[in-house]
Amino acid sequence: MKQSMSKKLFLFLVFLPLFLSAQDSTKVRNFVVSGYVKDMQTFILSNVQTNHTWANLIHNRLNFKWFISPSFTASLELRNRFLFGNMLRNFQGYNKTFEIDNGIISLSKNLIDQSDCLLNTTVDRLWLQYSSDKFQVTLGRQRINWGQTFVWNPNDIFNSYSFFDFDYEEKPGSDAVRMQYYSSPTSVIELAAKSNNQHKATIAGLYRFNKWNYDLQFIGGVVDQTDMVIGTGWSGQLGSGGFRGEASYFIPTKCLSVSDSVGIFLASIGYDYTFKNSLFLQLEVLYNGNNKSTNVFSLDQLSSTNLSAKNLFLPDFSIFFSLSYPISPLVNCSLAGVANPKNELCFIIPSISFSLKENLELSLTSQIIRSLGVSNLATQNYNFIYARLKQSF
Repeated sequence: MKQSMSKKLFLFLVFLPLFLSAQDSTKVRNFVVSGYVKDMQTFILSNVQTNHTWANLIHNRLNFKWFISPSFTASLELRNRFLFGNMLRNFQGYNKTFEIDNGIISLSKNLIDQSDCLLNTTVDRLWLQYSSDKFQVTLGRQRINWGQTFVWNPNDIFNSYSFFDFDYEEKPGSDAVRMQYYSSPTSVIELAAKSNNQHKATIAGLYRFNKWNYDLQFIGGVVDQTDMVIGTGWSGQLGSGGFRGEASYFIPTKCLSVSDSVGIFLASIGYDYTFKNSLFLQLEVLYNGNNKSTNVFSLDQLSSTNLSAKNLFLPDFSIFFSLSYPISPLVNCSLAGVANPKNELCFIIPSISFSLKENLELSLTSQIIRSLGVSNLATQNYNFIYARLKQSF
């Protein structure tokens, strides 16, 4: 009976966006509904010939925003995912990753959890916001984005995410309170505090301003009550391209002696350039000085679930590059790559997207993982192939 009700609920949530998109407008007075429905087919091919994995994911997102008054706004955003295929059997514990919730209260639940299918619903945004001319405060589950670079964000201490988790465009949020004071049109002072599912607090401040045509920022605070952090970031133009970067230094709050207070330094720096023929180039380099980070890549690192700003990827240097080009107004193709020379690991990520009609997109993406040497034998060579159809409303 419970599974039957869960299936009915999921069908309602899937077909609700189709009904809304058929209306003349999804805005009724001060209430707005938006979202999408996606169907994504996944194939995973490894160097183990007998282990070919597949899954189909139906992903529905609903965004509700209520403009209560000129000063108050409330938002609720949830996603519903129905997965079926042998991925649940081939990857032990994969079903449990859907229920991981780093907030104070768990708002993610597997309504159906079987060996060949899974239905999950998750609330990842739930906040109330007050705004005045220069002051804004937001309370609840929200995204606090302090990052400046594109792939890796050492300044994103509240809710880190994985670049490889491309199907989660909204990115994770935090159960937090955030206060912002706009001291001028180009500067802001922020203070934010969150608590995680282990009741560990993160409290930090940010000051962002514009100088020499660059947006500069400085951050400082305490992360999960275990590390003090100081950091800086910037974004602006260098020549005709975009130049951005950020760095953070984490210092343990509890040290046996002064000599033990060796911190962890992470920094990322990126450059992007658009040529006259619309070819877009992106480069980014990450330095991860966390020596306690694992030297072996695992499939868990493709997800945003357990990432930390002080452990964004494999240790030492990692390099990202990307080229994208619009073949036509309706077709865009790209080729990206990530390499970690120390661990002899690389990713190749080709992608092409087609705009079939307004708000309807088909995309084909592959993530090819290769271990280039003997030092990373624990990592298999994987080929991820995704075909996704997305209807937005």
